[in-house]
Amino acid sequence: MAYGIDYLLENFALEQAVLKYCTAVDKLDDLDFMMTNFTEDAVLDLTGLELPRFEGHEQIRGFYTQVFADVSHHMHVLTNFRTVKLEGDDAQIHAYVTGMGRSKAGIDMQVFVYYDLDMRKVDGTWKIGRFYEAPQLPMPESVAQVHKKN
Repeated sequence: MAYGIDYLLENFALEQAVLKYCTAVDKLDDLDFMMTNFTEDAVLDLTGLELPRFEGHEQIRGFYTQVFADVSHHMHVLTNFRTVKLEGDDAQIHAYVTGMGRSKAGIDMQVFVYYDLDMRKVDGTWKIGRFYEAPQLPMPESVAQVHKKN
């Protein structure tokens, strides 16, 4: 299938937007930078990981506040990036992600998940409007240990 230059440029911009999200979550210290990845009305749906669903910046920021408080190290590796749909300022993305981390309590985690994202262009920048994450391979018990409710 032949793709025009405009499609290829948008596809590249979409992949860069997802890499920007991975960079933000790996920094573990800049909530303002993290929130630049999401539309104001975004949904962060982690029910596939047996975690809650968060709606809007306030709830999403609250989730990442807890992640940043609980985790000392993060590293996300993005692969198999695929633009499923690209129509004007709306896109749907699928990707595989290997996530590694260590909690401040010393619990090591490694997960193999997939992202299913709805992206929306806002003021010329691709942002996440809907973020769904679920296991590609079985989840280790360590994830529940780190993200359990106190």
